[in-house]
Amino acid sequence: MEPIGERFQRETKYDRSLKVSKTRLFAHPEQFKSYPDAPRVKLPAPPEEEGPGLWETMKERESVRSFSEAPISIEILARLLWSIAGVRKEEWGFLFRTVPSAGGLYPIETYIMANRVEGVEKGIYHLHVPTFSLELIKEGDHSPALTQAALGQNMVATSALTVIWTAVIDRCRIKYGERGFRYIYLDAGHAGQNLYLAATGLKLGCCTIGAFFDDEVNEIVGIDGIQETVLYMAAVGKRA
Repeated sequence: MEPIGERFQRETKYDRSLKVSKTRLFAHPEQFKSYPDAPRVKLPAPPEEEGPGLWETMKERESVRSFSEAPISIEILARLLWSIAGVRKEEWGFLFRTVPSAGGLYPIETYIMANRVEGVEKGIYHLHVPTFSLELIKEGDHSPALTQAALGQNMVATSALTVIWTAVIDRCRIKYGERGFRYIYLDAGHAGQNLYLAATGLKLGCCTIGAFFDDEVNEIVGIDGIQETVLYMAAVGKRA
């Protein structure tokens, strides 16, 4: 039997001898996910200020897994979230953000588990991009459950917050068919690198996480794991 990885690569190839296939669905998924009944925390606009230069920031970027118990401010949180999903401009009905996305479709959704953020109660939040607000999905301390879902990696429990990236699959697949899965993972990677650089520029530690029990994280966030599924996570906080 052909391994699933090789089959995925083969079946999502573009071939000049074949017509490029695209999947057309009956309904296009909403461009932005929203929790209309959830309490919202409006994030402050990131200030325009100078920090470390780009080359210095890239040189200093590293994965940090040890965090102090010091909280971060909501202003710092806003800068981090703007770096991965902030709107730069609006054109042709698209909200272009700080990260690229295939076809401008932005299938990636951003959630956070707030652990120690001043001005933000502990809980699971969804980033509502158009209003740059956090929507509270689940109150309380979810760090023990998310730590266990992340194969027991203790940095999830000790960091100030954990970013959780998911994908609304059909938002990309409606244009690119099964090849859209390739683009979805690339989009998540763009966001992860932006978060690394932003955290480094803010003198914070960051470590992205690809090892987790998918269905456990999906349950914590409250998504079905099919139409929307977890892809990637990152722990962020002040260095120990």
